[in-house]
Amino acid sequence: MNTHKRKYGTVVGPHPRTAKAGFDMLVAGGNAVDAAVAAAFAEGVVEPAQNGIAGYGGCMLIYRKKTQNVVAIDYNSVAPSSASEDMFTIEDAPDAVAGYRVPGRVNVHGPLSIGVPGVVAGLCLASNAYGSLPLSDVIRPAINSARYGYAPNGANRGGIAGNAERWKKEFPETACVFLKNGTPPKKGEVLTNPDLARTLEAVAEGGHEAFYEGHIAEIIANHIQELGGCLTYHDLKNYRPFITDPYKIQYREYSVYTSPLGAGGLTTLQMLRLVEGYDVAGMTLTERFHLCAEAMKICWVERLRRFGDPAFVDIDIDEELSDSFTAKLSEQLRSGLESPQPGEVVYYEPMSCTSHISTSDAEGNMVSLTQTHGGGFGSMVTVPGTGLLFGHGVGRFDPRPGLANSIGPGKRPLHNMGPCLATLDGMPFATYGIPGGRTIPNNQLNISINLMDMQVSAQAALDAPRFHCDGAEPIQVESRAGEETLEGLRKLGHDISASGGIGGPGHAICLWDEGICQDGGTDPRGEGKVISR
Repeated sequence: MNTHKRKYGTVVGPHPRTAKAGFDMLVAGGNAVDAAVAAAFAEGVVEPAQNGIAGYGGCMLIYRKKTQNVVAIDYNSVAPSSASEDMFTIEDAPDAVAGYRVPGRVNVHGPLSIGVPGVVAGLCLASNAYGSLPLSDVIRPAINSARYGYAPNGANRGGIAGNAERWKKEFPETACVFLKNGTPPKKGEVLTNPDLARTLEAVAEGGHEAFYEGHIAEIIANHIQELGGCLTYHDLKNYRPFITDPYKIQYREYSVYTSPLGAGGLTTLQMLRLVEGYDVAGMTLTERFHLCAEAMKICWVERLRRFGDPAFVDIDIDEELSDSFTAKLSEQLRSGLESPQPGEVVYYEPMSCTSHISTSDAEGNMVSLTQTHGGGFGSMVTVPGTGLLFGHGVGRFDPRPGLANSIGPGKRPLHNMGPCLATLDGMPFATYGIPGGRTIPNNQLNISINLMDMQVSAQAALDAPRFHCDGAEPIQVESRAGEETLEGLRKLGHDISASGGIGGPGHAICLWDEGICQDGGTDPRGEGKVISR
């Protein structure tokens, strides 16, 4: 008897409530999409630092076993119609990493940082287009967690405690939602959000329109306008997520898929194309990190200088992933491997807070879903009477004018989320993803190599040591890589900074025997859960 053969499927997520919400849908007869949508709605309640129902957005990949194809759903934020590339003051700041700053960081926190939130629309679209259960059933676990309570995990308790005093002064409505009598929750203490439960019930009954039109939309727009923000009722009413083709490469014998721009997966695919010409599996850990770090330096400069919303920026994806462009970048790679250089900072972005969920059902259908507030607790603005904490979609743009990712009305920001799916000869092989801001594309490279080159399990791929460079050294390397690896990289000419942890918590599911057999993994850097049966 094969113990990996599944009757229902597998769900992995960053909170036990998240994983259970998804797995309950599989037991109820739903498919991998039902499981992912239920888990994502629940995750938006129980991990408010990372994402939320009013999170700025997300992206999703869906592999359908019957047709052996992959579709992408984009529910990225959109800048309000009155937003502009010069809406924020830019100050020269020689002491800052990138040489500039926005006074008060009002592009990141507060009403001006809020774009149109995409999470509800994206999840409803996925449910309607590819799910098999009623939306009301799929949202029920999230409603129950909001109404009857949930215990925040360590990351969220720490985030609430760290922001408590600021919220009391600057964001009192947020303080009311997450502080009990002005005090952050202790371990095991339950938080409720009855206003959010009522908002979710309205969505369960009325779908997308209940959030983006009518009474709820009016309350949202009026409050944000009163605070001095840009978001209007018409911005909400006109928002649409969309179904599209994913980006795809052939990496060795595997087909690897990721979400389109503004997502970060294109950078992962470019790095995979660069390292494919090397015997990665035969390298030592030091050699592998050396190779990948130089690929990161090259691809991050390309990303931050040229990439943006494809509707506004002229970019040919076929060319970006072509043999000729890869060969051009490979010349830089060879030079970097021979003589590592310090690199450069193109745009400094210290924000990191996101959630990833992977699901598969007994038929071998797979979903890879990532969604976010942006940075921790997003804009930090909560709209009274709704329980909705808003992400900061505008904060994901480069605040400086004249750049590929500058702010523009109706424009979708560049972001780092990069869920991945992989197939082998058309059959399901893996669904995987991870949070962590700019570490996401790099960690997805690392996980991809572990799964496809090193041929390890989902859990081992997530356990493995990580490293990060987004253009400039020092390169961050997890201490778990070992002192020999750190010293080896220094001897090769790198400036190395040891780190306790980089990114996470990631989640992955590996599938074989045409998807019937499955095995999930959850990141040891988090408090996630695998449910598989």
